[in-house]
Amino acid sequence: MTEKKTQDCMVCGQGLKYLTLPIPAVCTYCGKEEEGYFICLSGHYVCEGCHGKDSLEIITQFCLTSKSTNPLEMANTIMNHPKIHMIGPEHHPMIAGVLMAGYRNLTGKVGDDEIREAIKRGATIPAGYCGFYGTDGAAIACGIAISVILKATPLSDTERIMANVMTSRALSAIASYRGARCCKRSTWVALETAVEYIREVLKVKMEYIPAAELKCTHSHRNTHCNQMDCRFYIIG
Repeated sequence: MTEKKTQDCMVCGQGLKYLTLPIPAVCTYCGKEEEGYFICLSGHYVCEGCHGKDSLEIITQFCLTSKSTNPLEMANTIMNHPKIHMIGPEHHPMIAGVLMAGYRNLTGKVGDDEIREAIKRGATIPAGYCGFYGTDGAAIACGIAISVILKATPLSDTERIMANVMTSRALSAIASYRGARCCKRSTWVALETAVEYIREVLKVKMEYIPAAELKCTHSHRNTHCNQMDCRFYIIG
């Protein structure tokens, strides 16, 4: 089978058709039968397990070994990896992972087990949440990181509230941008919000990339790029 594509259809590179109701689909790679909301214009379908397998290994290894205290910088490095897709649910575990890595490198209060746990939880957020479920996986990933850091459970009081507030703040920031979905934009906006929240609430000053310096180098890979309507777009 040919090398996996990293934009649009992973099999052939054709554009994707998004459905409002699922249809029966068979994964081109593993043959898994399930209902799917995405199918390429040539009829290919890729299940989330096959879509994210390589990405999860890359994300986990990077977050466990990075010494950076800058989640945005770490995310940019991962997103520039040639095997990371332009759009896809792998951004969810990545966001949770880089926040955990940055927190570990600054405080030493969490370890490899907590980083793996945050990545594992992030990987359970399906693709398309931003359109199909009325929330965004990038925002949920930020809440996951806070939940793991604070050891929140459904029976927790303050810790559970703080994790939910994190998600709500990130979601509000993401929702302030118009246009079609973009995983890169949602990643940057969510991480900016998370770094601010962690500074405010946990009193941990993670490094960040100033807003004026955050510029997208992926727009040519996104067939639905909002271009001039996105503050990260590079003119020309």
